[in-house]
Amino acid sequence: MSRRAIALAAAAVAVFFAVTLITLTHVITNGGSGCAIAAPAPSLPAALRALGGFDQSYDATNLQQLAQVGQNAAAVVSPNLDGAAPLEPVTVAAATTGQPAAVVVPLAAQETTGSGKRLVGLVSFYVSCGGRAYFGSVSDISAEALNAPVSFPAVGEGAAAAQLATSAPQLVYTSSPFTPEWRNPQSGATIAAGE
Repeated sequence: MSRRAIALAAAAVAVFFAVTLITLTHVITNGGSGCAIAAPAPSLPAALRALGGFDQSYDATNLQQLAQVGQNAAAVVSPNLDGAAPLEPVTVAAATTGQPAAVVVPLAAQETTGSGKRLVGLVSFYVSCGGRAYFGSVSDISAEALNAPVSFPAVGEGAAAAQLATSAPQLVYTSSPFTPEWRNPQSGATIAAGE
C-alpha cells in the first residue's frame, strides 16, 4: 500500500468522524428536550377566520401580548365579552403526556352594581414545545352571573396547597384548560380548581 493511499484513507476516516461528531452534536443540542408535543392547529370560529391573524403563533412568554390577543378574540367571538378586561394570564400544565401546556386569559367586567369586577370569560392558548402559543378557544361565562367564579382558577394556589398538603401544587388540565385541577406532585392527589 502506498503512502498516498494511506493518507487518503486516513483523511476519509477523519472526515467521517468529523461529520459524525457534528451530526451528533446537532441532534443532541436540538433534540435534548425530548419534546415532541405539537400544539393543536387552531380551529377558528368563522368570525376570527374572516378577520385573520388569529391562526398565527405567539410568543408564549409574552403574557401581555396573549392577554391582548385573547381580549380581541373574545370580543369578536362573543358580543357579551366586548369591553371585558384581561386579567393576569394563568399557565396550566398538561396532566398527561402527549398534551400541550396551556395559557388561559381570564376576562373580567365591571359589576352592574359597580362594586368590583366579575369573571365573564376565558380564552385559551395551547403552547408547543418551542414556546409558541396558538389560539385555542373562548368560553363566555357572562350568563352565569351569580354562579360565575370571581377568579381563575376559582380555588387559589394557597387554598389548594393547604387542602393537598403540599407547598407547591401544580395546576393541570386533562380535557380542557378551562376546567383545571390542582395536583400534589408527590402523592398525585387532586382537587378541582373550578371554572
